[in-house]
Amino acid sequence: MSTAKKKKQPASKTSKTVKNIVGHIMRILVTMMLICVITGCIVVTAMVIYVMNFMEVDNGVNLDNINQSMTTMLYAEDPDEGLVEIYRMSGEKRRIEVDLSDIPQHVQDAFIATEDKRFMDHEGVDWYRTISVSIKAILQGGSQGGSTITQQLVKNATNDDEVTPIRKLREIFRALELERNYTKAEILESYLNIIFLGGRNYGVEAASQYYFGCHVWELTVPQAASLAGMTRSPNNRRPDLYPEKNKERRDYSLECMRDQGMITQEEYEQYIQEPVVTVDRSGNDDDNVDAGDTGVKEGISSYFVDAVIEDVLDDLMEKYGWSRDYAYDRLKNGGYRIYTTENIALQTTLEQKFADWHTFSSKQIKPDADGNIPEAAFVLMDYDGHILALVGGKGEKTESRAFNRATMAKRPPGSSMKPLAVYAPAVEYDLINWSTVLVDGPATKIDGKDWPKNYENKYYGDTTIVEAVRKSRNTIPVKLMQQLTPERSVEFLQKKFGITTLVTSGKYNDYGLSLSIGSMTDGLYLTELTAAYAPFGNGGNYYTPITYTRIEDANGNIILDNQPKKTRAVSEDTASIMNRLLYEVVNGEGGTGREARLSSKIPVIGKTGTTQDYNDLTFVGMTPYYIGGVWTGYDTPKSLPYQSIYDPDTIWKNVMEDIHKGLENKQFELSSNIVQLEYCTESGLLKSSSCPHTAVGYYKSNAKPGVCDIVHGGASDGDEEGGDSGNSTPSGPSSEGSGAASGPMDAPVIG
Repeated sequence: MSTAKKKKQPASKTSKTVKNIVGHIMRILVTMMLICVITGCIVVTAMVIYVMNFMEVDNGVNLDNINQSMTTMLYAEDPDEGLVEIYRMSGEKRRIEVDLSDIPQHVQDAFIATEDKRFMDHEGVDWYRTISVSIKAILQGGSQGGSTITQQLVKNATNDDEVTPIRKLREIFRALELERNYTKAEILESYLNIIFLGGRNYGVEAASQYYFGCHVWELTVPQAASLAGMTRSPNNRRPDLYPEKNKERRDYSLECMRDQGMITQEEYEQYIQEPVVTVDRSGNDDDNVDAGDTGVKEGISSYFVDAVIEDVLDDLMEKYGWSRDYAYDRLKNGGYRIYTTENIALQTTLEQKFADWHTFSSKQIKPDADGNIPEAAFVLMDYDGHILALVGGKGEKTESRAFNRATMAKRPPGSSMKPLAVYAPAVEYDLINWSTVLVDGPATKIDGKDWPKNYENKYYGDTTIVEAVRKSRNTIPVKLMQQLTPERSVEFLQKKFGITTLVTSGKYNDYGLSLSIGSMTDGLYLTELTAAYAPFGNGGNYYTPITYTRIEDANGNIILDNQPKKTRAVSEDTASIMNRLLYEVVNGEGGTGREARLSSKIPVIGKTGTTQDYNDLTFVGMTPYYIGGVWTGYDTPKSLPYQSIYDPDTIWKNVMEDIHKGLENKQFELSSNIVQLEYCTESGLLKSSSCPHTAVGYYKSNAKPGVCDIVHGGASDGDEEGGDSGNSTPSGPSSEGSGAASGPMDAPVIG
């Protein structure tokens, strides 16, 4: 059998297919590599371009100028405790900045352990954590966090909430830049002052006060962990609303602190057993807050605080040209420090007295048919223009920025205007002295009737100045006004005593003789009336009344400096004589203010005022310590219930007895140029041997009266009992405070 030669077999189809597939894959891989390289180049180029553009613009974060809402605080001096916070204001955000030195280490540790355990080691970005979180996000979907404390600070400081890779890239660059420009301590301090912690609370101090009723430096370790555990979902983990959720996250924060050696295992086991306990805020909303044991109230403000706020708003508007709305917004959110003139103890005493109806009446007054009761106001000052305490209404205050009768109500002062409008300028110009004798009789006629009338509706003939002041005669100041002229009096009131409410134009104005007895077109503020009396107790100087001394911004820069402006109102000699005349009102026989005398024997001087129909009662009283002005009346003017309402000097005494409790007796200082001399009570001249009735008066040494040379017969000292004055102003034009009742302005003769 023959064997045939074998033929060469072709390559298998399988092998050829494998080669083709491998070649195709290689081509795909090469193509993908080329695409990746090109894409990478594009991405890198884009990143370089972005970074270059980023660097060209100032995109860094300045921790000194972070535009964050901050709570404004008001302070007052306490004799025992020094500077004390009395009130705070906040807008949508409640934030109180504190230094890192005031934040305990365990509070710092709680946030670092929970939020960024490598904070002290990284340079703004925790790359390991960032990459890890990014991979998890790709594989599992969603967002896993991963921002460092520095990055969180950048986000909060810039309000850059865009959810894009570009935003994240900006955040990274900013965080790196921030760490280059600031220390870890500075970054941590800013973070702890900015972090959102539920409700309206931003920063650890505001949150500590709101949730736990204490300052941040008083927080326990579990309380610190409660706050640190809130950061990822603040409103859903509020310890006051969701204590169980908060405890779960709090315990996690404690676990982190244990794992990082910040607390021991024993401490950890102890702390997790503690319940979450917060301040009971039942009945309060988030806008009406007491800061617990801190003693600081946010919510219903006192009348004094209301006055401060109004003064600050006015001054901000004037200095910076702001609208009222914008000024108020800045006040709530600017983090200002307002240093007030309030004396905390005196304000507390005044509020307590005004909450007690016994201060004002012999029996509790029932509301009238319209539901109204007589109201009252009080202003307490020192002699340098500082308002120390004030109350603008009786009873418990129920709302902030309520109508403040001490600072907002313009009411006619009645006879308390006489020393300011007439007697002081007349003494200053040497038109009168202590014992000048004038005729107590009509000064003019209105509608054919004698005007003015005295309180008792009769006239007393020859009357000395001291008698006229003591018994508040009406005719004498009107006749003096005729000599001074209303124009001169108005100028004196405005320039010397700081009265701003006088109407000097239009049909109804204050250029009338009725101004001398306290009838005015609009009236005046109790603060102005009280401040105007200061020269009679301090040697003749007027100080603009103030409720605050300065305002600082969050960085300590003074934005408003508000020191009292001092002017010479009257000479020291005039001030001393007026002081003694006002002493007679309270201490002299038949004086209208005799109920103001204090049981402590501390000297009191002052002047009462009663308007027409018994609508408004005022008294401005002074001791060597304080000036106090009181007003009482209805908000809508009408006659007071005479038999029940105390006279204003009695109300004043009821308040000032407590104010002066424990104070040493001291005297007013008088000018060395004032001499005490005996005078004839009939002629007003210095006594002679023929004068049957004499008294001691006070005179300028260079303006003494002559010696009496009258041959006296029967004498009368004109000592009839009198009363207060202004309610005798007639009806008709004069009751509106117009010049129609002024009579002859150029009358040359007094009496």
